[in-house]
Amino acid sequence: MAKTIDGFSAENTRKLVGATYRQLVHWDKTGLLRPSVERAKGRGSRRVYSFEDLVELRVICRLLDAGVTLRTVRIAARYIRDNFKTVTRPLARMALVVDGKQVLVRTLKEGALIDATAYGQVVINFAVGPIAEAVRGEVQALSAPREMKVRVAGVTYTAILTPDLVAGGYTIRVREIPGVLTEADTVPEARAMVREVIPLYLEALEDLPARKAR
Repeated sequence: MAKTIDGFSAENTRKLVGATYRQLVHWDKTGLLRPSVERAKGRGSRRVYSFEDLVELRVICRLLDAGVTLRTVRIAARYIRDNFKTVTRPLARMALVVDGKQVLVRTLKEGALIDATAYGQVVINFAVGPIAEAVRGEVQALSAPREMKVRVAGVTYTAILTPDLVAGGYTIRVREIPGVLTEADTVPEARAMVREVIPLYLEALEDLPARKAR
């Protein structure tokens, strides 16, 4: 069963949707797309995005890549959200038609097109569904645990690194020693942490009988 992910940090969001961190900050502050899990509340706070946020951000990036200006994207996004309120997160679900000047929306009835920006000629048509599937696949790949062999005192251990997509970094477990659990920001730091924590844990286990006997 797939692991439920509570949210995505700005760094992981940037990687998954193809935007820059500066773009994410600007789009949040100007209302184009604000993170729906957790908004930044000042220095030291963080932005946390939902999966639906990722899909909408990928759509925005696709529109910009197709030549649509940021101003036009804003107009289209506002129109779609205001006029398709019966659809949850319509920007992540509606089929769009784009030509660099215009964004048209394929409606739910009879496949009719509505001009969300009021000018231009249709030449490109893409559906949002495949974008959502592509983002979902990339999320699964990014969140998948990875193994790392670490040698400590002549013994090889298997460290399992699980990415934390909200806070960043990794949660680390050691397969051969279930009681070992630690965290690290990077893979090199994870290796160093495992080498440090395993001897401490084993030493604590050796001292436990002596403490009980006192």
